[in-house]
Amino acid sequence: MARLPTPHPHRTPRLIAALLLALAAAAPAAEPPADQDQPIQIEADSVELDEQQSTSLYLGNVIVVQGGMRIEADRVLVAHDATRRPEHVTAWGEPVRYRQRPTGDAQEHRANALRMEYDVAKDEITLIGRAELIQGDDRFSSDRIVYDRSQAQVKAGASAAGSGRVRITIIPDAK
Repeated sequence: MARLPTPHPHRTPRLIAALLLALAAAAPAAEPPADQDQPIQIEADSVELDEQQSTSLYLGNVIVVQGGMRIEADRVLVAHDATRRPEHVTAWGEPVRYRQRPTGDAQEHRANALRMEYDVAKDEITLIGRAELIQGDDRFSSDRIVYDRSQAQVKAGASAAGSGRVRITIIPDAK
């Protein structure tokens, strides 16, 4: 039976270090989970839980944080599915404030409205009543704005009750 050569004792630590370095370089970099996959954290002055309706109502100085997204409101209603995973978040305020720095985007996105509806599954935010969405220096204002976060798309127009026009300010990039 043939014997394998015994490695030189001074080369073994270097060989192991080189092997570990090669394995580390070959492993894919772990990307942070998308915001909609992060837990939702909520702070408020008070809460009313209704397990039969699968809802929770947060009142007074409400702050909702999910990953890099933050919503501040006077009142927030969260509808849950059977596993207690939030499906829909509705916020009211004077105004409701939203902000987020999307992954890989240097500019923070901000919004305000009298009411904000967040469809978690669609990753879509609807701003209603004196709605304004600010992306960098660009501003969109209307009675109703729909912001698809995952596709980075904005649709604006009057709501059923509103009659306002869409106003957009676009600042060209510097040359």
